[in-house]
Amino acid sequence: MQARWPRSNPAPLLPALLKVTPEDFEVHERLSFEPSGEGEHLLLQVSKTGIGTPELGRLLADAHGIDHVDVGYAGMKDKRAVTRQWFSLRGVAELDDAVETIDGVRVLRQARHRQKLRRGELEANDFRIRLRSVDPVAGLAAANRLGETGAPNYFGAQRFGWDNLKKATAWLAQRRRRRISRFKQGLYLSVLRSFLFNEVLAHRVGAGNWHRVMEGDCLDSRGYPTGPLWGRGRSETDALAAVLEAAALTPHQAILEGLEHAGLKQARRSLLLWPEAFSCVALDDGIELSFSLGPGEYATSLLMDRFELDTGTAELVTEVQAAGGGR
Repeated sequence: MQARWPRSNPAPLLPALLKVTPEDFEVHERLSFEPSGEGEHLLLQVSKTGIGTPELGRLLADAHGIDHVDVGYAGMKDKRAVTRQWFSLRGVAELDDAVETIDGVRVLRQARHRQKLRRGELEANDFRIRLRSVDPVAGLAAANRLGETGAPNYFGAQRFGWDNLKKATAWLAQRRRRRISRFKQGLYLSVLRSFLFNEVLAHRVGAGNWHRVMEGDCLDSRGYPTGPLWGRGRSETDALAAVLEAAALTPHQAILEGLEHAGLKQARRSLLLWPEAFSCVALDDGIELSFSLGPGEYATSLLMDRFELDTGTAELVTEVQAAGGGR
């Protein structure tokens, strides 16, 4: 994978292989709450390998005879990986035996809860990632720098897919005339907000101030500078921070206005991606990293600031530049 927005690290990237096997990429999600123990929703914690989150959600719905919208999950998890995550099933009294026959899926825990599991209801995601075919000494040094400095908090390639940005931009121009599903509408709006955020972050990376608090910055709870998730409402930045933000967003007026008319409310997201509980060890053929990230933060965005990742597939975000303004 190759980032289409600038890195903070001026040094040459270290080539590395990612996800040679699913076991090379493990992620375990931690909920931001404890199940209530009662309610109409059955919560399932599952371990899965080789199956995507939406696909498993549909299989769970079909196995229990419920509508797909009655299945909830807190975050999307990689298909080519070993992942542990939670699902909620509305109106399900007990787990159907058919679930245990789904390839690559194992149920770890069950609990009842009063509400559907919503996106972002996570405390953190815990990662264990192996990078192969990288010199252990150089790889260890590069990885430890990530642990010390963090990286730009870009939305990753997974958010944009192959052509979601291009499709989202085309849909926005004819939003009132072209009806699409609620799921696809939510996806397109999220993609467009993510694109604008990345543009602002890229502008500040280029200026060398993405990780420093500037006059007029809006800070998150940790004291880090933030960028906009665009929507209605006045920007919380002013002074120099507002000038830089406006410079990055001015070329995208059509998207800005479209998001405002879609009824979204403006929010903020940290510009700094900072891994918690970071550690790294050298292996015979590479390195192994362990760390935690908050909900909506991408491990690949962290790694791509120091490594040129090769997954053996063409997972390139080529549509970013095609949509206009990409760097």
